[in-house]
Amino acid sequence: MKPIYFPFTYISKPVAEALHACFGKTIVYHPSSKNIPEESHQLAEYDMLDIRIPVKKDEEKLSVILKEYDAWANLHQGSRGGQLDFVKTRKNKIPFFNDTSTSQIKADIKHIADESPDRTMSDSVFNARIFLSIAQNFDMQNDKVVQDIASVETARVDLMKSLQGEDGPSPLVPGYQDTFKTGCLTDDDHMIAERIAAWALLMCRDPRSRMGENCGLFVTSSRQAIDHLLEKTPEAKSVLSIDAIPMVENQLEKPIKYPEDMMEYLNRIAESSQPVKGHPFTLGLDASKCNTKVSLSLYVVPATLPGEYFSRFTDVDSSCEKIEKGQVGLKNTLIGHIGFSA
Repeated sequence: MKPIYFPFTYISKPVAEALHACFGKTIVYHPSSKNIPEESHQLAEYDMLDIRIPVKKDEEKLSVILKEYDAWANLHQGSRGGQLDFVKTRKNKIPFFNDTSTSQIKADIKHIADESPDRTMSDSVFNARIFLSIAQNFDMQNDKVVQDIASVETARVDLMKSLQGEDGPSPLVPGYQDTFKTGCLTDDDHMIAERIAAWALLMCRDPRSRMGENCGLFVTSSRQAIDHLLEKTPEAKSVLSIDAIPMVENQLEKPIKYPEDMMEYLNRIAESSQPVKGHPFTLGLDASKCNTKVSLSLYVVPATLPGEYFSRFTDVDSSCEKIEKGQVGLKNTLIGHIGFSA
């Protein structure tokens, strides 16, 4: 069982490294094969990510729409986040077409009352891919801003230390890991409920899950996302909470492989109809000897399969029945939050 990252389709390097330290390779969904960030390709080459594109049809149409939208948004929206705000107000409507320039695309994707349920679902998934693509571009731009701010802060601290005659590297990691830890410079939690709804529609179209692959573990780096899920999941129960998990990349001692033991334990929880008491593994590492540590909180949603669970958060009547039939052995859904600890 591999963990699935949600509800974002863009994943920063620090988050990918943190997930890899805890679980090994992580599944990340993308709305289109034509718009996968280069950094994601690199992380996949390092065997950290399993990149998946659940829906590959209409990619040329999607590319044209996104190009038209970027032009429209740049003309009408001035502030960061304005693009997503406008999409929120329009819901399933596509706001940037006119009848002369892109009439055929508009006719293909607009909602028609007498359409069949299958066509309505298809349009809903396509609209979700549009939204996720826009959100992905927003997250990439935001991440670049965070990196730039962190680099300036690192240079400032190094300059101050140099002026004071202090030796040694800056306590800030070159890049943005320390700014990511604080969470104060990122705003990728923008429109979290809409992100979860759109992401759930995409996840339910994963053909590998329909062919029997069991994926019952879903992890986010967004505190707002896990809080949103828990608020609507009163039956969820905490199964694991660790404050300081050493990251493999920064260990000063020879690393001990613990993700396999952790995943074995989580597999037991996902497939058990009875509560599983305690976790039988130890990290086996001295967290004080590691530069970077992550915190992990996991919850089980008992007697609920992933498709059934995430369909609660969509506006479309979809229970992901094909996924449910394919996932033999799963009985529960696991959701969790990962973050950087001091």
